Amino acid sequence: KPGYGWNKLHNRFPRLIYAATSGFGHTGPLSGRPAYDLIVQAMGGLMSLTGHPGGPPVRAGTSLGDIAAGLFTAIGINGALYHRQSSGRGMMVDVSMLDSQVAILENAIARFAATGISPAPLGARHPSIAPFDAFAAKDGVFVVATGNDALFFLLCKTIGRADLASDALFSTNELRCEHQGKLKDELEKTFRDEPTAHWLAVFENAGVPSGPINSIGRLFDLPQLSARNMIVTAEDPVAGPLKMAGNPIKISGFPDAPDRPPAPALDGDREKILGKHEERCLSKGKN
Repeated sequence: KPGYGWNKLHNRFPRLIYAATSGFGHTGPLSGRPAYDLIVQAMGGLMSLTGHPGGPPVRAGTSLGDIAAGLFTAIGINGALYHRQSSGRGMMVDVSMLDSQVAILENAIARFAATGISPAPLGARHPSIAPFDAFAAKDGVFVVATGNDALFFLLCKTIGRADLASDALFSTNELRCEHQGKLKDELEKTFRDEPTAHWLAVFENAGVPSGPINSIGRLFDLPQLSARNMIVTAEDPVAGPLKMAGNPIKISGFPDAPDRPPAPALDGDREKILGKHEERCLSKGKN
């Protein structure tokens, strides 16, 4: 509306890369409709997959509709920058939150295409691998993921349940998925004898993929995240020290410090920005 659309700007600045992220994109019958993360999680199918069987639809605990669209926009901009290197031309990057949500549905699309049945909520378990779920121990819940037969047999050996490995009902992944309820009951009979910490230590030593279900507060003390600077600090002149998530992309040649500078105040960098712009204008004038 203010005259800064793609067509006008592209004609004036052909090298410009124009990125637009919106609820439904710039084409299609819903292109003018507003959206929030909740709307996109609902319309994009995610809420139909989240939660426990028989329960009400549940929004994912983080704004995946927003975040996925932002990530795909960044990827599109990188692709456009690379294309401009060889072509000299800018491009428009049009990313829809709804499109992005559908793009990360993973195997749900494939399962419906193959069976004609809409996938439903499964709690923590995987739709086509077993055992791949959250399990109750003596004092809490933890997760185990055995992605193949070898890991399942190793799991059975590690917990002293060789009978499960030899049971005809569990001899293949397909059969384990078919009888996943019975398999989970059998595993939890054993898991409930010891606390979570015991099983996590046993599985780590054996090489069975497993992990605790951490609270957000626990993340602040997790050595792995500390080692990779994933909880960083910024010293804000007004609010004081602020903790926040770090940058998950580690690139050689670029520092990844455990702290960050605070965000500038309103107009805080104005003089610096305008000064650099003036220098560029003067430099072009001399050339």
